[in-house]
Amino acid sequence: MLKSLVGRRLASQLLKGCVAPARHSSESAGRFNPFAGPEETPKKFANPFAQPTTETFTEPVATESKEDREKRLKVLQLEADIAHQEGRRVPALEFFQDHHWEHVLTLPSKSARIKYFAFLWQIEMKKQSEKRRKEIRAEETEKRVAEMKKEREENTHIIYGLGHTSMFLRIYDTTINHWQNNRLTRAMQFAPKMVLDCSYDEHMNNREASYAAKQLMYCFAENRQNDEPFDLHYCNAHMEGRCMQNLNRFIPTMLNPEFPINIHQQCFTELFPKKNLVYLTPHCREDLVTYNPDDIYIVGAMVDTMNNEPLSLAKAKRMGLRMARLPLDRYLQWGSGSGKSLTLNQMINIMLDLKKTNDWNKALKHVPRRKVVEWEEQKRNEKDRWALGTRARKLNVRIDHLLDYEEDRRKVSSFGTPKKVRQRTEGMEFKLDTWATGKQKKTQRQN
Repeated sequence: MLKSLVGRRLASQLLKGCVAPARHSSESAGRFNPFAGPEETPKKFANPFAQPTTETFTEPVATESKEDREKRLKVLQLEADIAHQEGRRVPALEFFQDHHWEHVLTLPSKSARIKYFAFLWQIEMKKQSEKRRKEIRAEETEKRVAEMKKEREENTHIIYGLGHTSMFLRIYDTTINHWQNNRLTRAMQFAPKMVLDCSYDEHMNNREASYAAKQLMYCFAENRQNDEPFDLHYCNAHMEGRCMQNLNRFIPTMLNPEFPINIHQQCFTELFPKKNLVYLTPHCREDLVTYNPDDIYIVGAMVDTMNNEPLSLAKAKRMGLRMARLPLDRYLQWGSGSGKSLTLNQMINIMLDLKKTNDWNKALKHVPRRKVVEWEEQKRNEKDRWALGTRARKLNVRIDHLLDYEEDRRKVSSFGTPKKVRQRTEGMEFKLDTWATGKQKKTQRQN
């Protein structure tokens, strides 16, 4: 316990020592005046509930030297190691990779580091549990294979069936992988082309860049599984950016020359004729009516969970390209509170079905059902609203007699002056001798 406490204090002191000199030098440089004496700097008001902006934390890191960065990294590694030894939700140092430490260096506070360490710890626990399950399955497989060999030695007859003598060859995963790669190679020669614009890396944070890279991976996988895939081109790819680095982690073989993927650092205007390019952006006003196989459609590879600015529209206008949007409002009834944003792989699936069938009703089936309202459900809701309105109209009560009317208004019963509550009516006198005997009712019947 004493050892861990000493190590924790040492780490905190080292961390303060790394940050304090830079801050002191910047403050002294800012308030230096050769003609004025030493003055106390006024304390600035800081809102503890305000969210930190990105400029506040990226500026010191940008001006930080390489030696200070390495020193701060060692302090953070010591902090993570001590927390792991204390039994906290922090993974071991062997689990951390370079991109993990790059993200840790950008975190602004200790609480943010603790949350990120807990996230990595959950990933490590899942990997360890999966590793244990694989070991258990391997042991069970070895036992099953040993029992099968023992049965085959005891039985002299031929056994037909799965795992035994068969006339069919086994299809391995590598065979299916090569077959799908061959399909993409054929698409590079004959299929229509489609572009994914990867130039929005600077407009996304770390999480959005990771989501965009994952969606780009899904685009490649789902396009490869289709019977008639596109010839996908990843243009404006900055290989040192966060999005491409994450995509390289998801597809480690994407930079191999034999891998069927097209990644270009050039812009799509340098690779294809400008007259055939059509930028698909949801911010324009023109709908895409039919699919044209001669056109090359462009989809912006951006996840805009925080920034909803029309960046793709501005880029298409700046380059002078044609623009179009999917006719979502024409064919779908959107639910209340559901956004109209689609992922990149959903866009690829919609365009694949549109290319094959040229039917928007079939192509837009890839839109998540949670975002739209079915026509049957919509009719049912309208019928319920109409029935509710009918019941409300039946329960409607006239209250005109409570209002003051002018003399020239029509003298009808509905607009007439109401009777008093205790107004006497003829023939309604109370008779004690005939009360509750039924005689009054008989006389009324006879009359």
